[in-house]
Amino acid sequence: MSDGHSTGQPTDAAPSAPASGFGGGMSESRKERGASWRVFIYIAGSHLLLGFLALLFYLGSHAQK
Repeated sequence: MSDGHSTGQPTDAAPSAPASGFGGGMSESRKERGASWRVFIYIAGSHLLLGFLALLFYLGSHAQK
């Protein structure tokens, strides 16, 4: 006798997500380390660029005219 109620057993299980999705299967700590290095490189690079621009402004303001 079927009354249309669920028996608690899944009939259509959802497919599991692939193991190698976004991130290539890297662990969370490895992703965090990569992001930390990227932030360090961006900050160091921007400081070098701004230091170079400051040097150009300094040399330009002290140029012999």
